[in-house]
Amino acid sequence: MIGYLEGEIKFASKGRIVLFANGIGFTVFIPQSLTFLEKERAKLFIHTHLREDSLSLFGFATVEDLDLFELLISVSGIGPKIGLAIFTVTSSENILKAIESSNLTFFNSISGVGKKTAQKIILDLKSKVSKGDINFKNLEGSSELVDSLVSLGFQKSEIASIIPDIDTSLPLGSQVKAALNLLR
Repeated sequence: MIGYLEGEIKFASKGRIVLFANGIGFTVFIPQSLTFLEKERAKLFIHTHLREDSLSLFGFATVEDLDLFELLISVSGIGPKIGLAIFTVTSSENILKAIESSNLTFFNSISGVGKKTAQKIILDLKSKVSKGDINFKNLEGSSELVDSLVSLGFQKSEIASIIPDIDTSLPLGSQVKAALNLLR
């Protein structure tokens, strides 16, 4: 899975770039608010979306934006294209505010998001993004542990609450066992 790319922009258009990194040109879909010029260097955090008929890369300037994007697409009915459309409309701070304040109008204004989908976004994510529930900074330093727990089916919101209680000096296997005991 591709999680980060850094390289030179070979092609740039609204919402899409070709990023040349390590001898390969990667097509990366980006929010339209994120703009690059050809021959400019870029650093992007990547969400790799794999389906049986395609592999798509979605790029973001910060890991916090990537985490919010992944939260959005975890909602049933929200795919990466709609998730990207939400980021194209506004910043991650405004998306979080819209979720916390249950702003249906904000989500209804986005192409492809109807009333029921907007309600589902707010219901599914409000508890996950309300202040204090997710501390993305805690998750950054323990990426191997977080990746292991996510692959076992746990949500980042669940993991964030137990990360401070894990002794990071232990081997990864011991950290995972301790985390599983805390998550029970």
